[in-house]
Amino acid sequence: MEQIKEKYAVGVDVGGSHITAVAVDLSTGDMLGTPVEVPVDSSGSADYILDKFAQCIGAAIAASGTEVRNVGMAFPGPFDYVNGISTVFGVAKYERIFGLDIPSSLSPRLGKFGNMNFRFVNDASAFALGECFGGVARGVRRTMALTLGTGLGSGFVADNALVESGELVPANGWVYNLPFDGSIADEAFSTRWVCRRFKELTGEAVKGAKEVADRCGTLQEARILFDEYGRRLASFAAPLIVRFGAEMLVLGGNIARAYGHFGSALEKGLADAGAGVPVRVSALMDRAALVGAAQLFAR
Repeated sequence: MEQIKEKYAVGVDVGGSHITAVAVDLSTGDMLGTPVEVPVDSSGSADYILDKFAQCIGAAIAASGTEVRNVGMAFPGPFDYVNGISTVFGVAKYERIFGLDIPSSLSPRLGKFGNMNFRFVNDASAFALGECFGGVARGVRRTMALTLGTGLGSGFVADNALVESGELVPANGWVYNLPFDGSIADEAFSTRWVCRRFKELTGEAVKGAKEVADRCGTLQEARILFDEYGRRLASFAAPLIVRFGAEMLVLGGNIARAYGHFGSALEKGLADAGAGVPVRVSALMDRAALVGAAQLFAR
């Protein structure tokens, strides 16, 4: 891919209900202005979705107060990140842009800003880059990042560059589909597991990890659940940390907000497995993917 070295880039995070964008100073990792958030109906038509993308990107450029022609976009998979073609299908969102060349589709809509350059990255990988570029892993040479939420996302970064192939990481740098406890890791460490396990322990239904975390002070079963979560996560993450030679593990996503309830079990489990690296909760959280997507133009 053509190397384009610029001072600024717009980072875009494409979510299921909204799109967020902000211009980033690539020399510092600082955001230029407040991120712009545009609601989107991801089941809408292709023209509607593309118009929303362009609206959000254009507003971020305008808010930056400077000229920006590079756009890094963080997309959930499946997606052809090399060619910028959406292959999302069967997940009830963004299906109408299936097969579209996103750069060619967006360029006419952003014509007033000049010739635009686009690059694409998985949203969890963008999170990892963002934390290494402007978050808790700044200055760390080798970082493994996990996002714990609706699903399990991952990213491996060495010297501020994603590592997505080779013997040291799983294929594409993705761990969600690795086998674990009779299923795959995505089932073991997502919100689905937290809700399912809480119901097994208490007979009560909850919608997410926050509800369980809020009850840790009064409910033993909630504390048991998070202790189990931490121990299981350690047993899964330890061999990946050792294999990659990671010097830090960074956690993001909604479940990471409950780190105070499972962190001790996780850290002990990692140490016992010979993978006792520092564990840090994301500093940027929802903004990490924006900084990471823009970072695609920093090298």
